[in-house]
Amino acid sequence: MATSVMSDESPKFYEADGALRAFSNRAIIISVIACIVALVAVAGCVVARLQPPTVIKVSPTGDALVVSPNGSIKSTLTPGALQNVVAAEAPTSFEKEAYVRLFLDHYLNYDQHSLPKNWSDALNMMTANLRHQAVLQMQKNDAVGKLQDEQARSESKLSSVEASQDPLVYSAFGVRTLHHMNGKSEAVDELVEAYKIRLAVTERSAKNPTGLYIAEYSATQIHGEQKTPHFDDGATEQ
Repeated sequence: MATSVMSDESPKFYEADGALRAFSNRAIIISVIACIVALVAVAGCVVARLQPPTVIKVSPTGDALVVSPNGSIKSTLTPGALQNVVAAEAPTSFEKEAYVRLFLDHYLNYDQHSLPKNWSDALNMMTANLRHQAVLQMQKNDAVGKLQDEQARSESKLSSVEASQDPLVYSAFGVRTLHHMNGKSEAVDELVEAYKIRLAVTERSAKNPTGLYIAEYSATQIHGEQKTPHFDDGATEQ
């Protein structure tokens, strides 16, 4: 009697169910990984957009300095060479003294016609805070209007401009002659004055190539003398 062995090639129900569960678990894991990658990419884009741009600064010697977003400088220069680059970009003592002299020249020399322009040029040399305070004080005292009504004329001669221990603070001394109308007669005041000026340093630009501003200004009268003007009409009687 022959015995036949029956082979069933179709998978059992538990085998098919296990395969489906395995595929499902694999799909879930892949989906989770894809979501994590997407979130990391989105976070990276947000961080990149929030970071300030990277600035590459070229020194006078031609070396490139990469300024990182946090403000630090990444460079192959030695600290000594980097310090020399910074010093080369800072205003020199001659530039600072010339800036002080130019400001005093605008502010202290004027007549009734050049007064608005000279004072406007002097105000533009100040920092925003000092300029705002000076304009308010001028408007309160009507300084320009009074000087124009008196036909005032100021002539200043600086005797010296000296730097103090602070490289941004300068002291100047000069004699200023002020002509103005006192009623129907002209009065002449000769004033010996001392000026104290503190500078502020910013980055050089096309608008301000020196990188300097006047941060503080004060004047102190050391001596004052009123003189009587002398007139010579050059006419003789015959």
